[in-house]
Amino acid sequence: MLKSISRLLVRAAWAPVSVLILHAAVAGTSLRDPLDFTVHFLGGSAIAFFIFEAIECFPSLVGRITAFGHCLFSFTFACTVGLFWEFGELFSDVFYHTHIQHDLHETMSDLIADTCGALSSLFLLFLVRKILQRRTA
Repeated sequence: MLKSISRLLVRAAWAPVSVLILHAAVAGTSLRDPLDFTVHFLGGSAIAFFIFEAIECFPSLVGRITAFGHCLFSFTFACTVGLFWEFGELFSDVFYHTHIQHDLHETMSDLIADTCGALSSLFLLFLVRKILQRRTA
């Protein structure tokens, strides 16, 4: 189990950590608004990639899963993370009087960016896997 966790950290943890660092770097600057969609897109992509790899690293926990199920679970998990991120922003605005969420349009754009990032990441992973399978066959 520890070996699987180490493997996952090496293979995939860099993606969400990188996005969190980027988010922290631009959060309090004038780049926040122009890069908001991009950061959310990258966040959705990074989480989908991380979960996709987690399923690969822990086959005994997940069991036998089809390629479609693998992608579907990764996609739904990434979208759920994006949704809870927005819940966290709302919580911060209400209880700490921050102004992270400007309006409904911005919040919905963030959720769309998360979703598009997750779809893009999984589509690229699917293509790369298919290409590698053809080369080894």
